Amino acid sequence: MTSRPTPLAFVLAALAALALLLAVAVDRVEPVLAAVPLLAALFRGLRPMPPARFTVAHALSAERAAEGECVTVTVTLTAITALPAIEVFYRLPETLALASGSNRVVLALGAGEVAAGSFEVRCLARGHIRLGEFHLRAWHPSRLRLAETRHDDPLRLSVYPPAAPIRFLPRPLRTRSSFGNHVSARLGQGLEPGDIRPYVPGDLLKQINWRVSLRLGRLYVTLFHEERNADVVLLLDITADVGAQPDSSLDHCVKAAAALATAYLRHRDRVGLITYGGNVRWIRPAAGRRQIETLLEALLPTSMAQNYSFQDLEFLPPRVLPAGALIVALSPLIDPRFTRIVTNLVDRGFDVLLLALSPLDLMRPFLEGTATEALASRLWRLGREASLETLRDRGLAAIELHPGEPLDAVLAPLARTRRRRAVPR
Repeated sequence: MTSRPTPLAFVLAALAALALLLAVAVDRVEPVLAAVPLLAALFRGLRPMPPARFTVAHALSAERAAEGECVTVTVTLTAITALPAIEVFYRLPETLALASGSNRVVLALGAGEVAAGSFEVRCLARGHIRLGEFHLRAWHPSRLRLAETRHDDPLRLSVYPPAAPIRFLPRPLRTRSSFGNHVSARLGQGLEPGDIRPYVPGDLLKQINWRVSLRLGRLYVTLFHEERNADVVLLLDITADVGAQPDSSLDHCVKAAAALATAYLRHRDRVGLITYGGNVRWIRPAAGRRQIETLLEALLPTSMAQNYSFQDLEFLPPRVLPAGALIVALSPLIDPRFTRIVTNLVDRGFDVLLLALSPLDLMRPFLEGTATEALASRLWRLGREASLETLRDRGLAAIELHPGEPLDAVLAPLARTRRRRAVPR
């Protein structure tokens, strides 16, 4: 521990010096007598402090949390030697805020005593947060000297982006052969009626449509759409970021990606992730609960990539970017490299859905609101709308997403309009 005098010691030293100077100036002994108690207190208080021995530990109520949730931190201090006065300060990272209680406490403990306290912190932003930095200050009984030290007991808290429930998911145009929840274009065994045709030997009796058969005077059967799963690849743009965490454009795209990944995986689809920041990183499509954890862990440390190179997706292996996959691209559409990426995918015949996050609302707090800035914002919005129309003309399904807008409401119209033709079995 590092020992040093307290501000009170300097005040007493200054008063004693002033009294001695006054005694010399007036040539009287009374100021000297007034300085003697001050000097005695200084000599007594500035003696070396007895070593303070203690242990400090902490525990978290949960190692995982979502943005906006609270986690309880419990701190335990055990005094090995007597501690007349000790101050404990638990440092919080910027992505955590104190919700209740206090992360600073001053207490006195006797030898062998144990003190425990707790407080709640609120998780503000996603990421892996390192906790456990203590700053401790032990006071001399005279309060004229103190010893300071820093103690690290690292614990990691993983804060995940919230996965909002999505009821209306866009249907992939092409499905796989495995059983799932998406209504396939292929006709066979299923729940949703697809077509009616005359009965042929070998058809099941339960497929006979008796109402149509009685009306037309011959047997007809009802064909149903098969229910299959699909491959979904989330394409996340990290070439640009607007705003400050946890309300930046990249944060909103990550939240949308987490919600989409969770929803599609619950529909038994295979979901993969590609992050594009000039260079490409990916997670192969897979299904199951383990894939949810893998994708969420990959989204936690996502940040903007300062890279000016250009790498296309043409050389990705088919196991990473399956030919029949639905590609959901999430981007603020600031960097033209990402626009080239999605247009190339459309030209190659991929089923691409673009969720274009509007960064204008995130930029408003940084604008002064002058007439010039309002005109510039309007011109920028018109240019963005023209760019989206150009992408739609090229066959790309593009939807503009505003920060804070429910993703379910944005995707609902698209989920109803993506239809497919029936393919006989």
